[in-house]
Amino acid sequence: MNGGKRTKAIISAVFACSALLAAAACGSADTQSSAVKAAPAGLMSPSGMPADPSQEPGGMADLGKVGAAAMAAVEGSTILSVQAENDGQLWEVQLAGPDGTERVLEVDSSGKVVSEPRVKVTGEGEKERVMGIIKDAKVTFQDAVEKVSSAMPEGKIAHLSLDRYSDDTLVWDGDIVSPDGAWQGVKVDAKTGTVTKEG
Repeated sequence: MNGGKRTKAIISAVFACSALLAAAACGSADTQSSAVKAAPAGLMSPSGMPADPSQEPGGMADLGKVGAAAMAAVEGSTILSVQAENDGQLWEVQLAGPDGTERVLEVDSSGKVVSEPRVKVTGEGEKERVMGIIKDAKVTFQDAVEKVSSAMPEGKIAHLSLDRYSDDTLVWDGDIVSPDGAWQGVKVDAKTGTVTKEG
């Protein structure tokens, strides 16, 4: 009997230790969310000077390659959004075809498509909404990248998406990370090209 209780105690201790280790490995939600919001480290040139921001992940040169590769993978498409992953080494790109069908794929910072385009399941109403956004936007993805990069030359674009708000304003909505790690919102009016900084 005593041996059975001892075995149960050992098994209970093993489970308790396993649970503690799993909890420590996962971390708290606060730790994880702050890790996700951590700013990408700046790149340095061989001379030790900061590299040209347009050549860094999130810079204009990378997003130009990323956008071109994504649109080549989905012929006739328009970019709806880009989202940096892994400090800008990988980008999730959402595109829409001429019929409003949305597709998502991943492109690395060198401009190589690393996943097959996947259809995003939406209803007919969403397809019509997307086609309206595409039709009404006069500022292209590339134009928006250039405008944001000019407005914040030291920052890195972490996210850029074409959105229509309830007041019918159509904007390229961006999240920019400054060299000191601060996040700032930037909007580019998708009809006029006017840039507005937030935060």
